[in-house]
Amino acid sequence: MNNPAEWAEDLWTIYTGFMVEQGELGHNPRASDMFCTFRELVFFFQKLEERKAA
Repeated sequence: MNNPAEWAEDLWTIYTGFMVEQGELGHNPRASDMFCTFRELVFFFQKLEERKAA
């Protein structure tokens, strides 16, 4: 995967799957921390995509 946009899309897919499973896995007190981590990674790849386009 060379495309930063694909990385960002895959990160959201992974995060979505993780959140869907929370009902099965039980309460996770770090869920908001994980969201912030995923969000920062997505922002990173979006910035890469912007630089690549420039």
